[in-house]
Amino acid sequence: MSLMSVILLCVVVAIAVFYTARFLFRVDERTEERRRAAAKLAGVLSSNGLVRIPDLLVDYSVGDYSGMGEHVIEVTRLFLSGETAVMEEFDKVFSNILTAKLRTAEGRAYVAAMLAGADGQEAA
Repeated sequence: MSLMSVILLCVVVAIAVFYTARFLFRVDERTEERRRAAAKLAGVLSSNGLVRIPDLLVDYSVGDYSGMGEHVIEVTRLFLSGETAVMEEFDKVFSNILTAKLRTAEGRAYVAAMLAGADGQEAA
């Protein structure tokens, strides 16, 4: 091999490595964005009173797939055990969201409008 061929080969390899690394970093950035979004969603859901789904999302966001699988099984068992446990958690969420709505004038107006609409439906 001549010196020119070796230099050309090194340049081609360097360019290939650069573009491969750039592609891999972009793929990793997309994964990181999904995981950050999952962590943010877990925070919002848990602040509203959900317990089990946020735990599952946190496991996903840190890459703990075995923990995530265990939480999927736990949530599945919960749903299959009957509606009592599920409805208790949803009642807690409803109460938290209603409390948050009632803290603002805009939210109180929304609740009042919903109540007025419910009264109209009952009378019909």
